[in-house]
Amino acid sequence: MTVRKARKADLKAICQLSNEINEDHHLHMPHDFVKPDGSNRDEPYWLGFMSMDDSTVFVTEDNGVLTGAVAVSVSTSAPYPFLTSRSRGHVATIVVAESYRGRGLGRELMSAAEAYAKEKGAEDIKLEVMAFNSDALDFYRELGYGNFSFRLFKSLS
Repeated sequence: MTVRKARKADLKAICQLSNEINEDHHLHMPHDFVKPDGSNRDEPYWLGFMSMDDSTVFVTEDNGVLTGAVAVSVSTSAPYPFLTSRSRGHVATIVVAESYRGRGLGRELMSAAEAYAKEKGAEDIKLEVMAFNSDALDFYRELGYGNFSFRLFKSLS
């Protein structure tokens, strides 16, 4: 199993992985997430991370088969007068193929994302976990992630 930076030629396989996680999100939050249609509709999303200077996508690969992907970026906080200006990493999306989960690939992808953010000058790294995804929350806590804030919502319909 290897971890490497994604290439444009990987986009189709990355989109297939993305469809897996999007299916789960749609199942749990159908009002917020569009049901995947099996296409490469997420290609512009992933390509955006691959094309910008302060972001990238890492993939895990097993004998030529892409088994996971993570999109990470680094930016400086908006210069609002009430915030300190500092460089932060952000994990936008991570997905490991269901058939490869539990083998440490998520840890390898997160390690690559954290190293990238640190290399780019980030002082910390953040991510968002959907409330239904208790397995992911447990995973991130095992990696040392803690609460930064809580994002709440209320339906008005």
